[in-house]
Amino acid sequence: MTEPILGGDRFDDKVALVTGSSRNLGAAIARRFAAHGAAVAVQYQRDAGAARLIADEVIAAGGQADCFVADLAESGAAEGLVEAVQDRFGRVDILVHAAGPYADLPFVALDEATWDRVMNVNLRAAYGLAKAAAPGMRERGWGRMVAISAGSAFIRTHAVYGLAKDALRHLVASLAIELAPAVTVNAIAPGQIVDTPGVEEIAPGYMQAQLEATPLQRLVTWDELSALAVLLCSRPFAMMTGQTLVVDGGWTLPQGRNTPVIGQAL
Repeated sequence: MTEPILGGDRFDDKVALVTGSSRNLGAAIARRFAAHGAAVAVQYQRDAGAARLIADEVIAAGGQADCFVADLAESGAAEGLVEAVQDRFGRVDILVHAAGPYADLPFVALDEATWDRVMNVNLRAAYGLAKAAAPGMRERGWGRMVAISAGSAFIRTHAVYGLAKDALRHLVASLAIELAPAVTVNAIAPGQIVDTPGVEEIAPGYMQAQLEATPLQRLVTWDELSALAVLLCSRPFAMMTGQTLVVDGGWTLPQGRNTPVIGQAL
């Protein structure tokens, strides 16, 4: 079970819905909120067994969790997911949208089905989830929303994925204004995550290239990102809303890598 953050808030009376939480970063975030006392709704699209493992891990540690299936690319699925979680747990207090399919095809080679899936899950689902969860949060006077963007939102690469993650930043800022003061809405934009499985099989050498382009000379972890997701919902961050926090070791910073160093004053 993921350890709680030292000094972090407890969410014993809260329900956290984490999309894409049957694996990878979403699972790490679900575990982290459970470690802080929240009841956790584990959303999955296909792998019911993986989702059940996460939920059972939480329950075995003394927490509350259940699994919810939804294909967030489908119209109305996001709203239906929130309704199902509310039926099961009575409320949604914390919404973390971690589901986000990736595609790196150039726009000129991109098929419409891939465009639709990447845009719908990353962006349209975020809108639908927020729209469905916001009324209850406002009624109770407290709510927290966190979306997972990406470093790709700041650099013109990764085609439709970067487009979706950039648009997500705009949506987060707009929702923050609309849902204030009861609800805060923020985003986390990771660089390449070191824990991500299968990258080298798809693109040999990619992880090393990312590492070499990162000033801090290491890549961000699921553990660090899940801790930040919890902190964004905690009291020290109560005045932060509408922001996208870039966690990439400096990867997106403009760098004059090919500029020679001048060793004396001109």
